[in-house]
Amino acid sequence: MNEPIERGRDLLPLRRMAARLGVPSAWLKERAETGDVPALLAGHRWLFRPDVVGPIVAAMAEPKGGES
Repeated sequence: MNEPIERGRDLLPLRRMAARLGVPSAWLKERAETGDVPALLAGHRWLFRPDVVGPIVAAMAEPKGGES
């Protein structure tokens, strides 16, 4: 069974998540809008789960095959 999300603990707003990842908030918002990064849109606020989004963004930063 899914564990409930603890309010204020498991979700970060856009700017805080971007700061934690070291990326521009506009970049993160665009990735959320396109579905490249999972996020929840609550009203006009984007919310992110750091434990999910962190590894996805890190994988995006890794060089693809053949690049050094």
